[in-house]
Amino acid sequence: MVKLPNSVKRWIFWIHLTAGMIAALFIFTMSATGVLLTYERQIKELAEMSYAVEPEPDRQRITTDRAVAILQELHPKEPHIYVRWVNRDGAAVPAWAGPNSYLLHPYSGEILRVGEGAVAEFFHIVTDLHRYLLLDGDYRSIGKALNNYANLAFIFLLLSGLYLWLPKRLSLRSLRSQSWLPKRYKNAHHRNRQWHFVFGIWSLPALFVIAVTATLFHFDWANKALYGFYGETVPVPEKHEPVTSLAQGQIAYEKLFERAKHHAKENDYGDWYSMWMEIGEHPHEARFYIDKSIGHRQELAYSLFFDSRTGQVTDVLRKEDWSMGDQAWGTARFLHTGEYFGIVGQTLAGLASLLACILVYTGFVLGLRRIRRN
Repeated sequence: MVKLPNSVKRWIFWIHLTAGMIAALFIFTMSATGVLLTYERQIKELAEMSYAVEPEPDRQRITTDRAVAILQELHPKEPHIYVRWVNRDGAAVPAWAGPNSYLLHPYSGEILRVGEGAVAEFFHIVTDLHRYLLLDGDYRSIGKALNNYANLAFIFLLLSGLYLWLPKRLSLRSLRSQSWLPKRYKNAHHRNRQWHFVFGIWSLPALFVIAVTATLFHFDWANKALYGFYGETVPVPEKHEPVTSLAQGQIAYEKLFERAKHHAKENDYGDWYSMWMEIGEHPHEARFYIDKSIGHRQELAYSLFFDSRTGQVTDVLRKEDWSMGDQAWGTARFLHTGEYFGIVGQTLAGLASLLACILVYTGFVLGLRRIRRN
């Protein structure tokens, strides 16, 4: 058995308590909103599915060119267009002209919904709370900074909490007793303490991954460290000549869509779930994002680029074609939400976020009690 030094543990305890009390509100907010965002993609997809119409096998669906034409009629000065085809008969067609979002009837082209809908708006609000504390304008950077540094404090709390969790005398029996909830609680304080210890240790691996990957969204040094590990520099946003209007005399977008479907079938993506066409980002380019999942899992999707003047494939980009730094960043992005492991990963991330809420509550109550005693 190994006895841990009490003096060091006492100092770490008080730093842990102080950091936790200061950052509690922000950590709780990020954790609670993380729970609400757990199944965001699936819920938004279900909301769109509610606009599906009865399949009509004898009726031709609208073409990709017609979808583009509808958007151009509504927003003639907006050339940046997305059209998303869902591989399901009768599915409504999500389409965007710049920031303007619509759902189109798959057979008539009638506009079924303007905007992203109440469900998406709800998730926008939750996301803004998660990232910026709902602060807007000049104050948004303040909200972001508060959450950024609260996240760093959370990483410290997880690591210091692991150290404090360790029993005074290390043994298999003592470690086991620290890892399971007792059958009975002596009082509320005993319950809060046990919940804080046991839920903390079981949720620590997932919460540590969630918190560490979050630093990539917040800090330049985190991105430099990630790319530097692979001997790369952080990529700068590419600059290109803005597209002001869609060029004339191009290959029909429907024909490009058919070629994209053929390419997907030949590359074991015949069971694609959705296919996005993007035009107007680069001159004379049409990009198709072919996705087997609803969650943009990068290992289950690839981008196919066409020269829209000739219809020739100009590039095929899969995750393995990215640089090692970009691959690592992409993996970290979806580890943060758990989506890297699909719905199972999302569920684990959501459960870990829920346990984080409990950790904040129990830690705050225990901290107040300890301060009052001193």
